[in-house]
Amino acid sequence: MLSRITNDVNILQNMITNVFIDIVVQGLSFVGIIGFLLYINWKLSLLTFLVLPLAALVLDVASKRLRLVGHDIQQQLAGLSAIAAEALSAIRIVRLFATEEQEFGRFESQSNAHFRALMRGVQTNAALTGIVEVILISALAVILWFGGRLVVSGELSPGELIAFLGYLAILSQPVRVFSRVVAQMQQGLAAADRVFEILDIESEVQPPKHPQRVDDISGDITFRDVSFAYNEGAWVLKNVSFHISPGEKIAIVGPTGAGKSTIADLITRFYDPQEGAVLIDNMDLRRLDLKGLRRKIGVVPQDPVLLKGSIAFNIAYGCEDLSKDDIDNAARIAGIYGFVMSLPEGFQTEVGERGVTLSGGQRQRIAIARAIVRDPRILIMDEATSSLDAAVEQEIQEAMKKAMSGRTSIVIAHRLATVREADRILVIDRGRVVEEGPHEVLKEAGGLYSRLYSLQFGDNHGSPAR
Repeated sequence: MLSRITNDVNILQNMITNVFIDIVVQGLSFVGIIGFLLYINWKLSLLTFLVLPLAALVLDVASKRLRLVGHDIQQQLAGLSAIAAEALSAIRIVRLFATEEQEFGRFESQSNAHFRALMRGVQTNAALTGIVEVILISALAVILWFGGRLVVSGELSPGELIAFLGYLAILSQPVRVFSRVVAQMQQGLAAADRVFEILDIESEVQPPKHPQRVDDISGDITFRDVSFAYNEGAWVLKNVSFHISPGEKIAIVGPTGAGKSTIADLITRFYDPQEGAVLIDNMDLRRLDLKGLRRKIGVVPQDPVLLKGSIAFNIAYGCEDLSKDDIDNAARIAGIYGFVMSLPEGFQTEVGERGVTLSGGQRQRIAIARAIVRDPRILIMDEATSSLDAAVEQEIQEAMKKAMSGRTSIVIAHRLATVREADRILVIDRGRVVEEGPHEVLKEAGGLYSRLYSLQFGDNHGSPAR
């Protein structure tokens, strides 16, 4: 993907700026010279024109070959970029598993494949150039022989023959340029194919033709007989129905792969259900303005991604009209304000690529601040503490409590300690809601929630099982 955005687009840009200029300039020169040749002697001109179809045939065959080679070159380069980016982003894993030689081998193998593809392109281009030169020289020899006969017979003067040969030599330059342009154009068209493959991919969700504006919502959420599958027939959710009142705190728990995060993806409309409907304030999400809807929803993911930039930039991401007080207040609610102010540059401290200069807990707090700074009416915490240790988890839970105050909140979790204080818990298993109710009721009900709770906390329901 990254190679298509950078390398392929750059090649396409060069084709548009350079190749088209050559085509226009050399094309006009070609037409003008042909006119002069016809003016000097039409017989020699017709003989010259007999060579052009042969040259055109060679260019056509070569262009098809160059198009295929161009595709291969770009594909091998994309693979090379992917291996390098993957190894650099996972450099700690590479060192921990002592696989430096293995990664070097992968890179070397892919680099050799890219080099071989480049050489095939060079060989094809060299063969094209050589064949065109042979055609031009052969044509010049034939014309010189035929023109000499016309001079001997008196049909053509020596000066006219010299002038014709001079213009013919000038005509060879556009032909040579065209042979070079064909190679560049075919590589550019191969890059264009790869770029347009991305542009032609249809979105998972289609915006409505006449979207309904989302100026304000109360946070009322309804799932009405929702069924969803990523792959046809493999249902992740099946006939799921529930209702969340405005301001209610709901927890969603269940085994891995039960469909918990899919519910969050449907609320934010990353996907549309194949059956049923998801409604917010009794409005079908498929009728709402998508950007307006997502601005009313805050999400704290399991693995928060921070962008390269300052802490302030990351907290205010997507909200250009925020004041410093807004950012400060969000940082206080998320419990990150004190840490930020202890830094020499405060909120202007750079977090590095993907927030590498911060700890997991610090990144999570910034993600919470980013979610609540826009004052969303719906807040989704998707496994927000699953990768943190117990001490940091407790601190993040306190920040989450403050963040969820007064908002419709959905907490998706494996660790049941994070969902005890929820107003209601939905237990999902194999894509269905199998239990629903408050913590104390479900714990004593003897169902799936009770079993999960016992596995995590043991029979005494208080301390972790050993």
